Amino acid sequence: MRERLGVLLAAGVMATAGSVVPAAAAGASSSGVSGGGAAALSSLTITKSGSSWSGLPARQVTLQCEPTGGTHPTAADACAQLLAVGGQFDKLQPVGSAACPPVWMPTTVTVTGTWRLQPVYWTKTYGSDCDAGFRSGYVFRF
Repeated sequence: MRERLGVLLAAGVMATAGSVVPAAAAGASSSGVSGGGAAALSSLTITKSGSSWSGLPARQVTLQCEPTGGTHPTAADACAQLLAVGGQFDKLQPVGSAACPPVWMPTTVTVTGTWRLQPVYWTKTYGSDCDAGFRSGYVFRF
């Protein structure tokens, strides 16, 4: 029953998106519009703040999915990772068996924007910048 309700809700959102997204794309600027002029179904701003070996206290990228775009250095891979977990950042899985130095240099990641036209606000503090990148399947490696 729950699964069926989810399918019905998704169909309703997509039907609504069909009438809203083209209008938004016609007047949108760089936020939400990717290369070919099509509005991105998901448009996120990812910010990292805190300590790092590089000395950069804060960094920010944009990530657009469906279609892929933004300033994220590996946008296609990041979108693939997020699509695999349905946009649920807490479910991102580490990639491989990388080892991060065992030091405490807290890095806070904050994600805002929309995922499949739904509002997103997510934040988490990791032990280090390396830890944030590794534990997110490299979505937060930038």
